[in-house]
Amino acid sequence: MGVTGVKTLMIAGGGTGGHIYPAIAVAREFLARDASRRVVFVGTERGLEKQIVPKAGFPLEFIQVGGLKGKGGLDLLRNLARLPLGFIQAFRLIGKHRPSVVMGVGGYSSGPVLLAAILRRVPTIIHDANAFPGVANRAVARFVTAAAVAFAEAAPRLKRADAVVTGNPIRAEFFSAQRPPRGAKQRLLIFGGSQGSRVINDAMAGALLFLARLKDTLDIVHQTGPNDLERIRESYRTSAFSDARVVPYLDPIVDELAAADLVVCRAGAMTLGELAAVGRGAVLIPFAAATNNHQELNARVVEAAGGAVVITEKELTPERLASAIESIAADGERARRMGEAAKTLAVPDATKRIVDLIEKIAAL
Repeated sequence: MGVTGVKTLMIAGGGTGGHIYPAIAVAREFLARDASRRVVFVGTERGLEKQIVPKAGFPLEFIQVGGLKGKGGLDLLRNLARLPLGFIQAFRLIGKHRPSVVMGVGGYSSGPVLLAAILRRVPTIIHDANAFPGVANRAVARFVTAAAVAFAEAAPRLKRADAVVTGNPIRAEFFSAQRPPRGAKQRLLIFGGSQGSRVINDAMAGALLFLARLKDTLDIVHQTGPNDLERIRESYRTSAFSDARVVPYLDPIVDELAAADLVVCRAGAMTLGELAAVGRGAVLIPFAAATNNHQELNARVVEAAGGAVVITEKELTPERLASAIESIAADGERARRMGEAAKTLAVPDATKRIVDLIEKIAAL
């Protein structure tokens, strides 16, 4: 029942925003249903959860654990040596907080905490945000009480026929976002995450020459991240799009997505969920170094639905990017059709579905 009879949800995992933000949405929904409940997060001191979780108002415990996939030499040996300590710390945290249910969202800390919960006979659930599940979720999938996935394609990769397709928790404002009054031009939005993407920045800078014929019909907003700002600004200054808005950050991104007709971006699970919620088509350039190539697999799901054109980093050239943008912009209705197709992938009640499943397995 948790500490002193209180119903407690423990959420383990993190590392990236793609793991943490959905988990926070679930935590808020869990508490909204019963004010007497508790939520505690477990992560590592090196992941983004160290900043994001306390800022969101939730307690955060740490265990010492590192990744194994893609590691070699001393890093692999060091992280293997940490596993027993991480597991012992996780086992103690289960005893300290006595959770009613433990949820793993992927990331280094997820595996040891879920394993400790399973051994202590605490109900467990995993949620995976990607079309190709992460290594931690794949490792424990057959042992947990329940599995939730954002993409139907993930279920067979977890070897869980009973995996529940819930979608990814996306903030409500993305579903209610309204397009502002449109100008005469189509709005093209380019972004590469909070730090920007050099690959996208360079390709777009080179594409400007090929897009020059669209200068009277295309309005561009480009988020570069802080490192490439001045260099990319100079590329726009000397192009046909000297009036483009080139900025290091976009906040709130929901307003920019709502104002866009077409988006050029990466294919992280949360980005795709936000595009679907707002209903915007995209040229997706998956991050080539993503684990298990999961960004491309995510992107292909959207492409198959008609909501995106996918260009891999290997295929990406300024000419290829310009051609994709021009072919969509030249057909006034194509961007709208792509947006409608993307919207068919949206799951407005994803957070509710996940918390319903948590309550079911924990008999709350």
